[in-house]
Amino acid sequence: MKINFLLKNFLFSCLLLTGIWHSANAQTATLKGIITDEATGDAAPANVVITDMQDAVVGGTIADIITGEYLVALNPGKYKVTFSFMSMEAQKFEIELAANETKEINVAMKEEINPMREVTVTGSKSGTVLAKNTVSIDVVKPALVDNTNATKVDDVVDKVPGVNVVDGQANIRGGAGWSYGAGSRVLILVDDLPFMSADAGTANWRDIPVENIDQIEVLKGAASALYGSSALNGIINIRTGYAKSKPETKFSVFQTSFAAPRDRKMPSRLNPDSLVDITGLAWWNQDQITTDINTVQGDSIYTAEDTSFKPRYFNGPLGFRKPIELGVSFGHKQKFGKFDLTLGGYGYFSDSYLAGSYERKVRLNSNMRYRFTDSLHIGVNINANYGNSASFFIWGNNSFAAIGPLSDSLSFMTLPGTITESTINRINIDPYLTAYDRFGNRHRLQTRIYYINNANGNNQSNSSTLFYGEYQYQRQFKQLADIKVVSGVVGQYSLANAELFGNASYDVTNAAAYLQLEKGFIKDDFGNDKLLFSFGARYEMNSIYSPDSVLVSPTQPRILNPNPKSVEAKPVFRAGVNYEITPITFIRASWGQGYRFPTIAERYITTLVGSGSSSLEVRANPKLQSETGWSAEIGIKQGIMITRNWKGFIDISGFITEYQNMMEFTFCGGDTTEINRINLGGVNNGTTPIFFQSANIGNTKVIGGEFSLIGMGKIGGVDVNILSGYTFIDPRFKEFTDQQRLLTSDSSNILKYRSRHNIKFDIEAFFLKKNNLSIGLSINYNSRMIAIDKVFQDLILSDNDFPLGPADAFGIGRYRANVNDGQYTNIGARIGYRHAFMSADGKNEKFAMKLSLVGKNLLNQEYTVRPALVGAPLNVTVRLDVEF
Repeated sequence: MKINFLLKNFLFSCLLLTGIWHSANAQTATLKGIITDEATGDAAPANVVITDMQDAVVGGTIADIITGEYLVALNPGKYKVTFSFMSMEAQKFEIELAANETKEINVAMKEEINPMREVTVTGSKSGTVLAKNTVSIDVVKPALVDNTNATKVDDVVDKVPGVNVVDGQANIRGGAGWSYGAGSRVLILVDDLPFMSADAGTANWRDIPVENIDQIEVLKGAASALYGSSALNGIINIRTGYAKSKPETKFSVFQTSFAAPRDRKMPSRLNPDSLVDITGLAWWNQDQITTDINTVQGDSIYTAEDTSFKPRYFNGPLGFRKPIELGVSFGHKQKFGKFDLTLGGYGYFSDSYLAGSYERKVRLNSNMRYRFTDSLHIGVNINANYGNSASFFIWGNNSFAAIGPLSDSLSFMTLPGTITESTINRINIDPYLTAYDRFGNRHRLQTRIYYINNANGNNQSNSSTLFYGEYQYQRQFKQLADIKVVSGVVGQYSLANAELFGNASYDVTNAAAYLQLEKGFIKDDFGNDKLLFSFGARYEMNSIYSPDSVLVSPTQPRILNPNPKSVEAKPVFRAGVNYEITPITFIRASWGQGYRFPTIAERYITTLVGSGSSSLEVRANPKLQSETGWSAEIGIKQGIMITRNWKGFIDISGFITEYQNMMEFTFCGGDTTEINRINLGGVNNGTTPIFFQSANIGNTKVIGGEFSLIGMGKIGGVDVNILSGYTFIDPRFKEFTDQQRLLTSDSSNILKYRSRHNIKFDIEAFFLKKNNLSIGLSINYNSRMIAIDKVFQDLILSDNDFPLGPADAFGIGRYRANVNDGQYTNIGARIGYRHAFMSADGKNEKFAMKLSLVGKNLLNQEYTVRPALVGAPLNVTVRLDVEF
């Protein structure tokens, strides 16, 4: 009886539990759907967070990275559902689920107007929200490129706080000065691939397609661990656009006119206490000018009878016509099933305000992508450039009777013999493949072939071909506590041949492997990481194979190459942390090592600029060694909200950068032996050896701070975008030696070609019902350039001067003392009106037109961006955009 009783109770308990299980299972409900990006139609792997009506989290998931599908099982009841994804606007729903019900919610995510939530890839090679980066990154949107009529990418990059472009040379937070167009510590990327020439290691800004820019990301600080040599000071990554769900077509045309520089006064040479009027700076407005253009080589139209003429528009000797700029561009983006097509083109015509300089450029580009499946894409980007140009090196001002008549009015005229003409052919072809496997791994193969042929006058031609390949692997390992891994291998091979490099051939190779790890800690209520750590490492090998004998000076015979096979390998590391104090307050700290191997140009360039007694030699330095360094930063990003619809942030940071064995172009290459050989008496007969050379100048340190205010949205019903910042730097030698003191124009310990204070401010407001009217204002302030190469303003490297003062051959010292020493405030303004032509039903735009007026240097200030190169006077652009 007892056993039967126990058996009955056991069977009853089993039946009861089974009934409870069936009852619970019968009450389970399901929420499912697909999440996509509204703009592109692609899958968006958004977070799905489900809370009860009291906002307690009860469930959630992440949509599939390939298909965008999600599925969540829930008990019957009422819930709040939030869909969020990076820079997309969060979408919220309230739902009620009944037992056994399956509810489907498909969501198209829209871009959120919040600069803190912009998605960047440069800092980690994977998508990261701007506020959560462990390094300083600024983002520039394409609207700023169009609205300011930036004809080159460096025109708009120069608006970013902490970034300065000196004569085409980008530097970030004082990490570089002016290097005569050879070598760069800032790596320029286009679509995540290096866009630096194989021989000189610099970017050709005019080649980058401004007509098809999706986003520009500027990383400040050493990034060699992820990107290798040339990323010692930072990265500028230009990301081009792809077709979206709706076809887009755009045409633009513009014309720029230049005002005459203002007349000025300067102290008389005979009586410094009295001022004399300096007029006629606008050479293009004179009835007749005389210039020794017969000395310009490489262009048969320059004949003796051309030495005296009246400048005209579109007529006369190239480079000596009235200044004007004209441009036209087009772009088209469209999807054809699984095939995405982007086409673009650009034509640019310029007769410069700088005498002797001009440009004629044509560019065609295309991005093509085919999606076999949601997990396999292939594509190719093509960019081809062709053109003719002549570049301006140094003005014709003269304060030294030994080389010709004294003059203070030739700031916009070229020194005879210093113009270099070029015919360029440049093309890059970039095939790539992206694939996701069933384990969630992302594989990406990126390649580039970059061909450059610069047929230059003055024996300065050069050509190169670069072959680049990179395999990249990404995965977030759930089984390893959600560690995100980005790793890859890189190979690069370059061939270069140039008259500039002693009329010889060179082979350059680069091979590297890198690894980046990211790990989050401390979850918030929605399961997101508040504390993020990152670590990166790279091992890189560089080599240059050069001839056994090289030309060091264009006026001397070849010498035995002391380093014909230069091979070097180094590891570099980085680490960073970002902590979310509140949802709108983020603090970060980072440290990274940098490493830069010399380019072919820095080691082997040898040429002559100018002619006669005013010529300058650029000499090779086969013994040039690589430089290393590190940078560290601590910063805080604080979100602000002036109104509910205007969001932005304040960013405050302090930074320090150190370089060991720093490379820099300098007078006499820093070689004390060469300096001591100078015959001071040679100043009178033109035999003084004036030459520039890339050299290892010693160890340096840059300390500074930066403040930025960036935001966008509505204030009082008006959309307002702001990009602004202030940067302070203190750039010094760690040991200021007598040799370094001898070569600089300033006796204080400060690195050359830097400004300590820089203020950037750009604001644009949109008015009327559909933001048809836009008005913008920009300000760029640079403090004085304290130090330059001493030879630019005094040929004699000693304390002994001539009776009338320093041997200021090019008038640079006199100009800096009395006109401008690099300090300037450049103010610009713009206004535009856009009108849309609607379809018959009034719901869709058929096409739209926008007319813009852009003014730059409104104060018409005369200033130099580097010695003997004057910035553009007041100029006004009229631009018309048509969109279909």
